[in-house]
Amino acid sequence: ATAAGVPAGVAITWAVIGSIVYSVPPSCVTTVVNGVAYQQCGSTWYEPRYSGTTVQYVVINPPG
Repeated sequence: ATAAGVPAGVAITWAVIGSIVYSVPPSCVTTVVNGVAYQQCGSTWYEPRYSGTTVQYVVINPPG
């Protein structure tokens, strides 16, 4: 299952690694690891992926 199409501002209490969302909750913080600006939302991490000029966020394991 993916979280694609979840409206902005809707809290996701679960996140499947590899799921794609088009926006992250406003409570997320930007954390830079090895030059990449990830979004960290509690224990869930999102990696930005670009498709043309559109950004998508993929749920990942914590970077390290």
